[in-house]
Amino acid sequence: MSNLNRAGLRAMATAALGLCLGMAHAHAQTSAATEDQALDSLIREAMLYAYPYQEFMKMRHEALEVKDSPTATTLNHFRHSRHLATPKDRWANGPIRDTFYSTSWLDLEKSPLVLSLPETHGRYYVIAMIGADLNTFSYVGRRIGGTKSRKVALVGPRWSGKIPQVDQIVRAPTRDVYLNLRVLVTGEDDLKAAHAVQDGFRIAPVLPTTEDGPRLKPRAQDWGRFVDVANEALVRNPPPGTEQKLLERFARVGICGAACSWDKLPQPVQQRWLALAPEIEKNELKNRLNADRKTADPRRRNGWTPYRLPDGFGSNYAMRAQSAAMSGGILGLEAAEATYFAASVDGNNQALGKGQAYRLHLPQGRLPADAFWSISLYEFVTGGQYMVDNPINRYSIGDRTKGMKFNADGSLDIWLQPTDPGPEKRANWLPTPKENLFYLMARAYQPWPEVLDPSWILEPVQLISPQ
Repeated sequence: MSNLNRAGLRAMATAALGLCLGMAHAHAQTSAATEDQALDSLIREAMLYAYPYQEFMKMRHEALEVKDSPTATTLNHFRHSRHLATPKDRWANGPIRDTFYSTSWLDLEKSPLVLSLPETHGRYYVIAMIGADLNTFSYVGRRIGGTKSRKVALVGPRWSGKIPQVDQIVRAPTRDVYLNLRVLVTGEDDLKAAHAVQDGFRIAPVLPTTEDGPRLKPRAQDWGRFVDVANEALVRNPPPGTEQKLLERFARVGICGAACSWDKLPQPVQQRWLALAPEIEKNELKNRLNADRKTADPRRRNGWTPYRLPDGFGSNYAMRAQSAAMSGGILGLEAAEATYFAASVDGNNQALGKGQAYRLHLPQGRLPADAFWSISLYEFVTGGQYMVDNPINRYSIGDRTKGMKFNADGSLDIWLQPTDPGPEKRANWLPTPKENLFYLMARAYQPWPEVLDPSWILEPVQLISPQ
């Protein structure tokens, strides 16, 4: 073989080797990128799953172990709010003004608890029983059980001892439980009577107990602490067996209960947590309402987005996490108890606010509901969505609003603007912020069947004219 041929073969071999090495390098890069994407996806999935557990423990810690907390209370006792919400109330986004809240944190590990319900003489109330996964597992109240006095025993998932003679037994799916009681208030002149009803709700253990609560301080923008607190919650409140395979998958990124912790995670996994978690929380969870305002929600019609909440979140862990992140979101009730409609845009899909004037027309003169209804207004401010300070101290309009003026056909027009609309419209005026954007929340408690139908929606908010 000539030297020329040998040189040619060597060149071809070198080129082939280079091509193979290049392909191998490209394949390695592709494989690494795919692996990174899979890791990021798993962290996101695990975070959304664990988020409600961590939020539950954070709220529990603040209520039971932070003395100067606005929600401070003691274990297995009710804490009663005694005033109607105002713009100063910022303990939750979109606070309701129709009811007093009472809350209680329970530990059912060592003894069942007996909940005494008073006679309320027809006054609306409801108690939502919420587990450590932030699923509401049971209700008692006017809709379920009526308003006569009765006793309900709450039993933990591992309790096998005696249960006292009561009217109803509810077995909780988790050891830790949060009770949220709402009692209807008809107005400022009803405060004393409503307080007396609140005081009639009592909790007593069947056996003497002492608290064995968590001492792990929840996070303050610390995602390592997030992982550890979530695992603490999973140890205290094991998820159902149907979710064990999920935890086996999540173990790779530090979420599985007793066997997992932040310190056990490899540094590259920790780094991905620290990079991803803040963005997921910001963009997919806490800013969800703002995102809904800016984008076309497929559920939105006439500018209103319906919230007919399910009876539990099931396996929709993303929705469960979003509800937890919206603070007051966990206080939402299932659709048969209360149906909600939110509007942050008008009928032309333009954001509400910036000093403009609007009209909301209710053809029936009300929202169709058996218990009560209201339409509340909240402004978007840094840190949340709260009631608007105004000269007439009106933050909502509903069935208990005195002096409303109805049209000849029984319909009702609500005037939404920052300035007084004049004597003819003042009775139906719901003041808006002068500069900020705002949204409306319509609530129908014990809604009529037509409201539960997916086709039902309010009329659009109509722009009248700039102010």
